Amino acid sequence: MFEGYKIKKAMTELISNPGEVSLSHAATLGKYGSDGLKALIDAFRGNRIVQKDMELYLNAFYEKKHSIIFIEFLGDNKEEVRSLISDILLKKGGGSITHELIDFLREGDFLQRRGATELLKKLGTFGIVDKILPMLDSKSRDIKGSAMEILAEIGGKKVLASLLPLISSEDWWIRKRAVTALGKMKDPNSLEPLYAQLKVENDPKITTDIIQILGDIGNPDMAKNLLPNINNSDMVVRQTTVDAISKTASVDIIRDVIAIIKGGDVNVRRAGVEVLQNLRDTRATETLIIALGDPDWWVREIATDALANMKSKGNDEKILKLFENPNENVRRAAVEYFVRCPSHDAYDNLIKSLKDKDWMVREKAIEGLGKLKDERAVDSIIELGNDADVRWGVPRALAAIGGDKAIVFLGDFLADPDRAIRLSALTALGNLKAKAALPLIKGIVKDADTEIRNAALQIIKEMTGHTVKANEIIAEQEREEMMGGGVISSSIVPDKTQILTEAILVLDLVGSTDMSANYGDEFALRVTSRLVETSKPIAARNRVRFTKSTGDGYLMTFSEIDNALKFAMEVSKTIEKNNLAVPDNEKIDIRIALNYGETRVDTKGDRLGTAVNMTFRVEGVKPDNLIEDEGGMKPEELPLVNRILITEYVKKEIDKSEQYKIRYVGFFELKGISGRHRIYQVILD
Repeated sequence: MFEGYKIKKAMTELISNPGEVSLSHAATLGKYGSDGLKALIDAFRGNRIVQKDMELYLNAFYEKKHSIIFIEFLGDNKEEVRSLISDILLKKGGGSITHELIDFLREGDFLQRRGATELLKKLGTFGIVDKILPMLDSKSRDIKGSAMEILAEIGGKKVLASLLPLISSEDWWIRKRAVTALGKMKDPNSLEPLYAQLKVENDPKITTDIIQILGDIGNPDMAKNLLPNINNSDMVVRQTTVDAISKTASVDIIRDVIAIIKGGDVNVRRAGVEVLQNLRDTRATETLIIALGDPDWWVREIATDALANMKSKGNDEKILKLFENPNENVRRAAVEYFVRCPSHDAYDNLIKSLKDKDWMVREKAIEGLGKLKDERAVDSIIELGNDADVRWGVPRALAAIGGDKAIVFLGDFLADPDRAIRLSALTALGNLKAKAALPLIKGIVKDADTEIRNAALQIIKEMTGHTVKANEIIAEQEREEMMGGGVISSSIVPDKTQILTEAILVLDLVGSTDMSANYGDEFALRVTSRLVETSKPIAARNRVRFTKSTGDGYLMTFSEIDNALKFAMEVSKTIEKNNLAVPDNEKIDIRIALNYGETRVDTKGDRLGTAVNMTFRVEGVKPDNLIEDEGGMKPEELPLVNRILITEYVKKEIDKSEQYKIRYVGFFELKGISGRHRIYQVILD
């Protein structure tokens, strides 16, 4: 009892005088061993001692005789306690406590054993190998696993000889841990035994681990042995094989890869072409060019990337001949190649491609000509200003080319009835920063679209250095701000453009234009306000990161896919419920699309980039555009309104969760986005 009083008194003095002043009190507590340490840790748990001071006190408390009681606290329930105790043992105890730690491997609880394992891995020395090796025969999986982790850190012939037999254990758990341990060692002498196990292994996770280790150790001969695994039915195994071969293979493997591609199914072709892409050797050019006509879009995409990455004059000449290929996929790939690798040798072919019957070839040709910055192309590009499929890309190409002629034509686009075209043309003029464009930009300040007006004012300010006064539109801006229209709200507004990975959501109010035409602007405004009032609080609850009005809805981003999906589902259900209480003509129909990827954040906080564009494309997909696929929908099954569609990128991220019901829709070719894309529908309960 008297000892307890002294401990309590020392703790009171220590807490009353924090920091180095109390080091003597911490040392005094050391006299009481386990009870003294427990009192210190209880105070830390109760937030009466801050972490910085706690570290000082534990250092003052520690003596060699206290090592056992410190090790006991490696099993504490509070992670911060375990971390501090581990640090003190590492710094103060060092190699002198290895024997005590080994005892805890055998006898401690799970957390103590875990802490002892981590410390022994850091303190690892050949001197403890003989004490750890017998634990490989333990009946406890945890003890065996800990022993393997520690031995892998130490390495050596004796350890290797003891671990190798375990990779063929009948126990899956032991087999996997043994393979992981050998992967940590990266000993070349384990190559052949691991390869022997690979040939008989039937678990895809362990197969993947072995292949990755074989790639990490590195051996060109082993790369050839791994080639058959690109035909594995498991996607992860195939991809890991590609990565491993790419790390280790020499160009001598190209002939073997080509042989496999010729006789393989789509998965083999995908994997084989990716290996050739990573090897970047011109000897694979012919095979890659053939792959541009592959029936599988992903094979074509990888082949295009590969050829672009190993750009050579010889490749340019061969790919120029593909512009006349009857296969539209080959022509698309050929044009895409010269978008990525601009060459004036391709000018004539790109001009001719502006009249191609395939819209994607035309679209890529516009982009490719813009990259060449050749003013001769302006007239030809302008001819596509009335092409509904590709006209959106014309302003961007004109801006890339520049010059007075481009400015004049961009001015024409400022009067286009399509707001997206007007905004694209305005942005293009702003990027040119040419004084000749200033009158055109000033003329669009009175545009009916708020975003366009604000963008014009900002561009004028950047070009002239003066804030433009536009009192005549302030009232309208304030009105739209009250209802959420035209206003950008972002929690991230950087000083300069930056890249974020976000969940991107587009919410669209369907039929707002018809509402205005049939019932008047005020009626449409009232319906729009209901959508705003419904969505804003739900977005806030789900920690929306960015919101921008699109006139008929919103572009939003969230840091997590889960938040975006919860928002989408709650908004949809709330609107469905609210619709029951209003007349038919006031019911709200919406469409929601969700994507996941990189956004480019400009200095206003706005979100730009391919992933954003793709989300808008997905929101507007129609049954007529659906490319049916096994397991997917028929065109007539695709809802036109009140739907939530997600991309494959989102689907992959939520596959681990079982809380969402997902239905496969099918493939879509999305305007401005290369390739075909799988789209899925989220089903509401």
